[in-house]
Amino acid sequence: MIFNLFGYPKTGKTTLFNLLTGQKEAVDKFSSKGELHKAIVEVPDPRLTQLNELYHTIVKPAQVEYLDTGSLAYGEVKGSTFVDLLRRGDGMVHVVRGFEDPEIPHPAGKVDPKRDILSMEAELLLTDQISVETRLERLEKDLKKAKNKDGEEEKALMLKLKEHLEAGHPLREVVLEPHEENRIRGFEFLSRKPLIHMVNLGEGMESWEEGGNNRMVLCFYGKIEAELSEITEESQRREFLEAYGISHSVRDHFIRESYSLLNLRSFFTVGEDEVRAWTIHKGDSAYDAAGKIHTDLQKGFIRAEVIFWEDLIKVGGFKGAKEKALLRLEGKEYPVKDGDIVHIRSGL
Repeated sequence: MIFNLFGYPKTGKTTLFNLLTGQKEAVDKFSSKGELHKAIVEVPDPRLTQLNELYHTIVKPAQVEYLDTGSLAYGEVKGSTFVDLLRRGDGMVHVVRGFEDPEIPHPAGKVDPKRDILSMEAELLLTDQISVETRLERLEKDLKKAKNKDGEEEKALMLKLKEHLEAGHPLREVVLEPHEENRIRGFEFLSRKPLIHMVNLGEGMESWEEGGNNRMVLCFYGKIEAELSEITEESQRREFLEAYGISHSVRDHFIRESYSLLNLRSFFTVGEDEVRAWTIHKGDSAYDAAGKIHTDLQKGFIRAEVIFWEDLIKVGGFKGAKEKALLRLEGKEYPVKDGDIVHIRSGL
């Protein structure tokens, strides 16, 4: 899972990157080097710790990759070299300035996070509109040379998307049939991707949240959390967060909410060799889960042995689970639940 962090200049993108990843990339108040920062981070999951009390082996949490892509000038998103990077991500994280600082003038003259959110969303729509219009021009040229059903169907779909974009609506709001979804997947339209606006507030400012339809707004206190991140003792750091009226760290909050936004779930594989978390989407099947573990398991899929993680702990392992008849045999279509432990029986 890849999240791209991006935004207008001097919003705190690298600060957020450091808070999410635990990195120590340099943050300069007055200049920007435009460097790309990348980190792969383990997703904290206390369930793994509890499961490992049965096995005392290697623990492998799920992982998230963060890419700090740098600043985008106002009105220049469509021509930015970062657009291709944004298209490669599973989700986009737009960092928004909400703090006041007289030493750092805002490019638009006044700090207004809601304005900047609407401005960025409009730029993402325009970027997609250009992509759709470019594709339509190519399709029309090809169809003049030779009519074909596939080209006509794609043209109709692109016209549908174009109308939606011209009306000012992101493509995540368009309801598509499965075959239409497959047809546009390769375009990686930006306004169809899950989008999180992270508003960087100053001390004493009131936070807010909103969300729906694959988009949400979250707030964090970048300067405060950056200072508190220097405290090595976890309990002391949380104590200071609470003193500032911050109930959770931005990292914990972001991971929880981003998993919800992307409809992600975790299932586990356990054994003497390792206790491991795997990430899937809500509704993914046991067959899909097998492919996450190894393609050979998916090819030779016979059955999945499934038990909920808490049930396995209660009975002390697989031996107790079999004695209590808690281990279920499920087929390819079984929708894997968050917290399921899945063991794949395979013919390969």
